[in-house]
Amino acid sequence: MPKSKKVKVWLKLITPEFLGRKEVGEIPANEPENARGRRIILSAIDVLGDFNKYYLKFIFKVGEVDEKNAYLYFDGLECTRDFIARMVRRKVDRTDLVVDKVTKDGVKLRLKTIVITRRVPKGIRTKIRKKIDEILSEEVTKSTMEEFILKAISNEFKNSVISALHKIYPVRHFEFRKIEVKTPLDELVRIIKEKKSV
Repeated sequence: MPKSKKVKVWLKLITPEFLGRKEVGEIPANEPENARGRRIILSAIDVLGDFNKYYLKFIFKVGEVDEKNAYLYFDGLECTRDFIARMVRRKVDRTDLVVDKVTKDGVKLRLKTIVITRRVPKGIRTKIRKKIDEILSEEVTKSTMEEFILKAISNEFKNSVISALHKIYPVRHFEFRKIEVKTPLDELVRIIKEKKSV
């Protein structure tokens, strides 16, 4: 007798609590436990319901599962290449910064920012990078990971960074090109569970 094929189960994808704890799709798995660690990329429109954030992609990992659900943990976000390409046109300068910061709750984030200005001398770009680094150090260390991510995707925060940079040089755009969670998934699950139990 041939072995009967194991029926795949379909697990509902559930976003983290700070993003509304809502269902955003389904994934198949031979066993629910096999879905742990799987990487899921979703449009910000699906996650936030905000069409103004069409250019953002959220990256998650399945951190926990039960019989029916796969619970997503934030793993990063990034801008689409098209969006960056539209910002970086002729006769502009882009100033990139890549820094690692640790949040108040001990999550390590790699932050990649981009600033668009008219053509500027190298010294001005160094000052812009330094100022962004100062702002990020202050904001990340006083925020939990969830608080900082919500801040990073808000227009208010971006506008406040642009206002601060304007004192150095007029800035056209400031954006988080990419945010990556560098803390291992098991540790991230532990950190978030501990916060809930307090």
